[in-house]
Amino acid sequence: MTLFNAQAFQSALNEDGEFKIAGRFLDGALKLHFADEALLLKFRDGQLVSMSTPSLFDTADVVIKGPLSSWQEFLKPVPRPFFHDMFAAIVRQQFEWSGNSETFFAYYGAFRRMFQIMRDHAIH
Repeated sequence: MTLFNAQAFQSALNEDGEFKIAGRFLDGALKLHFADEALLLKFRDGQLVSMSTPSLFDTADVVIKGPLSSWQEFLKPVPRPFFHDMFAAIVRQQFEWSGNSETFFAYYGAFRRMFQIMRDHAIH
């Protein structure tokens, strides 16, 4: 399953000025679950340094899970209401998150920009 062009996404994210400002102190990991598959994104000094399929033992500071159909809707250029923003989708129970709430909210601006760039590189 490929929801977005990972290489183009990583390059665009690391070159994006808004993300650089919002995530400039981000050190940690974000795990995204697309139904039964997952992706581990590791950040150092606000740069996305790696993306990989996590092992059973890989941990993350923040985890976001959702069914494949919800991710597909979320990544559309113009998604349905409540899929325009990850927090809205979480509140409407399309996604769930867990992990360090301080990291999630401190870097929500960076994550929000990251998801927009992911949407820009989605494969439809």
